[in-house]
Amino acid sequence: MMKSKTFPESELICSFLGYTMAGFFLVYTPLWAIAFATAFVLSEAAGTWAKLVPFVWVGAWVGLLPLAWAGVIGLVTVLGAKTAGAVAGAMAAGAVAWFVLWAVARHVAFAWPRGRLGASIRVVMFAVTGAVTWFVFGATAGRVAVSLTKGDVMNVVMVVAWAWAWAWGWFVCEAVAGVVVGGLAWVAAGVAFAILTGSAGWAWALTGAIAGMLSAVVSKARKELIQSLSTWNAFLIMAATTLLGLGFGRLLNAVFL
Repeated sequence: MMKSKTFPESELICSFLGYTMAGFFLVYTPLWAIAFATAFVLSEAAGTWAKLVPFVWVGAWVGLLPLAWAGVIGLVTVLGAKTAGAVAGAMAAGAVAWFVLWAVARHVAFAWPRGRLGASIRVVMFAVTGAVTWFVFGATAGRVAVSLTKGDVMNVVMVVAWAWAWAWGWFVCEAVAGVVVGGLAWVAAGVAFAILTGSAGWAWALTGAIAGMLSAVVSKARKELIQSLSTWNAFLIMAATTLLGLGFGRLLNAVFL
């Protein structure tokens, strides 16, 4: 059976321009910040497989992935490379951030009815979830990077534990208050988390909101590409489009600011 020959030009252009804007607002670009954003974008480009995974598995992994993140940080740090540990930890955090954004925002979005109002609310939910997720994991990745370079392993453990508890807090909020109200409580908890850990991440929040709003466009482009190309080629096109946009945004920031 031949695949249909469709090519999502408009979605790819929107993805490029959207991530150009996101890259422009990532004001600070140490290695860990670049690693975080790159991992998020690559995870999103490879996200087609997620629709094949039962949602109950997704729920479990949202809670378990921060532990894998902590494991990556710990393993590289034990090997004695603090800078590499900071970069690896930030990269793992970016992948975790995409997974949490996709799982939570998708779950909340499905709770709203179809139609223009429901579509508008879903865009807002994806934007808010993206902002808070990047705010929490981006700010935490920064704290981890600074703590590792100073050799403060205990602070790394505490910050990662906070992030892990916040990710699991989604299930508690949803079980107690329902999907929509629970999602709002989870967002509030994320903001409180970042404040309590002393993180000032307006750039992370703004970039995350853009990434959240782009989720639907990226997802549609990915699906259309798979109708015409192999999964691997679709991933390469999406990864190149979003990474080039992110890099171009950083270049514009460097030139004008």
